[in-house]
Amino acid sequence: MSAALRGGAPADEQLLGSADIHSLADLNNSVEVVRSMHTVLVGMDALLRLTFATLAPVVPLLLTLMPLEGLLKKLVGLRF
Repeated sequence: MSAALRGGAPADEQLLGSADIHSLADLNNSVEVVRSMHTVLVGMDALLRLTFATLAPVVPLLLTLMPLEGLLKKLVGLRF
């Protein structure tokens, strides 16, 4: 079993690994992934989709309780 599998590194290996181009590319990719992360997990697009998916089944129910004309008058009468 090698030292790398046991958790140890060879004595002549640098602490940050080798300085070859592949290691630098891997490090750059890791930094780019962190930079592309968002602080808010839910965006406006996801909120709009959730709102639509929640309200879509309610519309037929509202139309059975109130005529479309009365429902539109109430919606237009609301001030945002």
